[in-house]
Amino acid sequence: MNVLKPSLQTTIKTLLNNEISQREIERKIGIDRKTIRRYGRLSGPSATGEADDSKSPIFQEVATGSDRSSVQNPPPRPPAFEAKMPKHVRSACESHREWIEEQVRCGRNAMGIYQDLVERHSFTHRYNSVKRFVRLLKKKDPQQYDRLEFLMGEEAQVDYGQGAPTLHSSGKYRRPRLFVMTLKYSGRAFRKVVWNSSKETWCRLHEGAFRYFSGCTQYVTLDNLKEGVIKPDIYEPDLNPLYAAMLEHYNVVADPARVNDPDRKGTVENAIKYTQDTALKGRKFESIEAQNEWLVHWEDRWASRRIHGRIKRQVEELFQEEKPYLQPLPLESFRYFQQETRTVYDDGTIQVGNSYYAANPAPLGSKAAVRIYDDQVEILDPIRMEVIRRHPKSRRPGSLMMDPADRIFNPSRETDRLLAQAECIGPHTFDLCETWFKEEGRSGQRRMYALVNLVRHHSACHVEKAAEVAERNGLRSSKAIRRIVESMAAEAGERQVEQAGHLTQEHALIRPGEDYAAFWDQYAAQAESSTPPVRTKTLTRESKPVTQLREVWQQASWRKVIEVFQLSIDQQRRSRDDEIWLQSPFTQEQRASMHVSLSANVYKDFSSGKGGGIIQFCREMLRQQGREMSMFEVAEWMVGQGICTGISQTPPSCSVSRQTGTITANRAIEVDLRRYLRCNHPEMARRGISAATCRYLGCGFLPPKSNGGSASPLNSRLVFQIRGVKENGQGLQPIILSHTGRALMPEQEGLDGKYWSYPFRKGLEIYNQDQLLLDPEASRQMSAFGLVLVEGFFDVAKLVEAGCRNVGALMGAHISAEQVERLAWIRPRVGFSRIVLFLDRDEAGRKGARRAFDQLRRHNFEVSIFDWDRNTIPGTIKDPADMSVEQLQQLRVQGCF
Repeated sequence: MNVLKPSLQTTIKTLLNNEISQREIERKIGIDRKTIRRYGRLSGPSATGEADDSKSPIFQEVATGSDRSSVQNPPPRPPAFEAKMPKHVRSACESHREWIEEQVRCGRNAMGIYQDLVERHSFTHRYNSVKRFVRLLKKKDPQQYDRLEFLMGEEAQVDYGQGAPTLHSSGKYRRPRLFVMTLKYSGRAFRKVVWNSSKETWCRLHEGAFRYFSGCTQYVTLDNLKEGVIKPDIYEPDLNPLYAAMLEHYNVVADPARVNDPDRKGTVENAIKYTQDTALKGRKFESIEAQNEWLVHWEDRWASRRIHGRIKRQVEELFQEEKPYLQPLPLESFRYFQQETRTVYDDGTIQVGNSYYAANPAPLGSKAAVRIYDDQVEILDPIRMEVIRRHPKSRRPGSLMMDPADRIFNPSRETDRLLAQAECIGPHTFDLCETWFKEEGRSGQRRMYALVNLVRHHSACHVEKAAEVAERNGLRSSKAIRRIVESMAAEAGERQVEQAGHLTQEHALIRPGEDYAAFWDQYAAQAESSTPPVRTKTLTRESKPVTQLREVWQQASWRKVIEVFQLSIDQQRRSRDDEIWLQSPFTQEQRASMHVSLSANVYKDFSSGKGGGIIQFCREMLRQQGREMSMFEVAEWMVGQGICTGISQTPPSCSVSRQTGTITANRAIEVDLRRYLRCNHPEMARRGISAATCRYLGCGFLPPKSNGGSASPLNSRLVFQIRGVKENGQGLQPIILSHTGRALMPEQEGLDGKYWSYPFRKGLEIYNQDQLLLDPEASRQMSAFGLVLVEGFFDVAKLVEAGCRNVGALMGAHISAEQVERLAWIRPRVGFSRIVLFLDRDEAGRKGARRAFDQLRRHNFEVSIFDWDRNTIPGTIKDPADMSVEQLQQLRVQGCF
């Protein structure tokens, strides 16, 4: 055994003789209690308190060799059972248990309790007894944790760890960051190491994991690192904007764990430790790519094939069960951006980099959130986080991206803007303003303002007539012109009052006699013409000159003008993205002196002094060629030359109201909700509509917002996208007109109605018209079977599910005159032979079918009505959507539609 120094042996014996406990001796001299106990036994009975066996009679007889046959060795005693009692039962503090427990609950420490025991209760024992007793009382029971179980495809957990030592570009081996995403249900993991972490790196690692799994989970549980969570909070954590936008793109919800609560994401914590201890421990890699390749190989070869310790099943087998329940990946990848905060300057712009962008309608001096993409800059409201402006990203330092309507007064460009406004009013107004500017320069702008602003309170035709009178008589006073306009307006008002009670034969609302003559010739003579006569619309003064000229001016292209007139562009002289400089076609100067604003469609020729809008420029160029034209004739010429491609004689998304003679149209929108719609909703499956049909029609369930923002009434509804078509130089193209949502719960129906949609006139459209015109299979079926018209969206979806793509919906039980005109516009483009009215079975559907039958027959359509009574259809079926796919296919075979 180990022999202690004599001084330590003496110290132990002295302390034992003074009745110092072995624990206290151990604490004071640092010798183990077993050693102290052994030296206590060797020191004799005085130390240990045991009797000396050498003085017993038996010991003496054995030692001396005496024989006492009557004396036998007693048999050994059986070991006595000694109950193991807890230490605090044998403690000297047991008699004071209740008082000590009360003091412990008050939070007092052992020293304070010992001092009060000595003073109040005459406690004679040592402090260590009190300390051990209090330690046992403070001992807590182990905390119980719940086993977290989740459904397939419901949750994934992500976290960072440390990878294996890898050769860095500095020449040293360093440990990169190890990213791990683990599926909670199956335990399948994605692992990748990176040198540095950032917001974009964090998001790209998530995207890589989603692509590795070929799908997304509904939730992602993460730690409160800065790349994901800006400000942790128990109830409403503030997510990083880039991370939140990326998850919203993939339809995933972030669920940050609470601070100091790693057990909430214990699966990924164990996955990191498992990766470090099994796959990476003891390894070194020469490059980070080599480590990533090894992690992928190790996951496929070993980790995915292991038997899960708790579930007792193979991880890969569990993953194959979970994979069909993962959400599908979006078709488009996420567009990364940098989000920053900018102050709106007093000129209404914000600065991004070295360029300036218009921020209207953001108030001056306010803060605006800016998202900077590779090719675009978005300005958002900082509270609602809605996009208020969107600009293409400037490539030139110092550029200003601002529309003319956003500009605060700028004298150097105000002249061109005034001349452009005068050009929209009429040619005489433009000539008068141009004369004033030539005679007086910018000082004549005040009278130009007065003349142009008259259209705010009076009709443009009166202003144009007054300008003609002033130009003919040489008037220069704007006040005199204003008095002429006021008198014309007063005379027109009196004339309308006088003619209110008299019949008239000529008016804008009365059809000319030629139309009635053509109608009589067609129907009285029983003509075989397939289409009614159509009047040719021309751009004349009687056909809303202000609106038409403005449309031509706004939609004309300077690039096409330069191509038609073969003008020369100076590529070197250019300071902004929305301007170009041309060599003047009016003078012989070689230096480019004509400035063109592409955004405002105006020009200024500094060599000749000419300026104005794009229509006036074409008029001047045609005048040089000896072709004197009015402004309206020039506009017609521009449409014919393709300079203005947005004006057509029969726009597919417009209709002419017979009561007012004005063109009404549903305006196209840019919001496309198709990527957010879920096609596999149970309600769609209950109605027998597959996901393929939903994707074909652009319908599905729009889930509620996951980021806590203000929700639209379309959220939590079955949404149908309503599309139209537009016709341009490239043919027919689909456009989005609106979205309408069908309520799924009585609360939604009571709050916002059974159907809710953004404002649009459904009487102008035929639902599914874009597929009727653009889908070759739909065109083939219309040629063979005709066009089937139903009432609602679900009717169209059910017929498409049955393979009938030649179907459109009136979005109601009645057909409007505009819808009839729309069908007349569609007929020559697809060539359908007849129309089958397959409206609902109720009374409203029957009446609507008869009324539509009469209207369509008057427009020379071959029409038939689906007979609900003749066909053996159960009475429980009220509309086509109630039928099964087999029933619809059987009716198609029978030739019912």
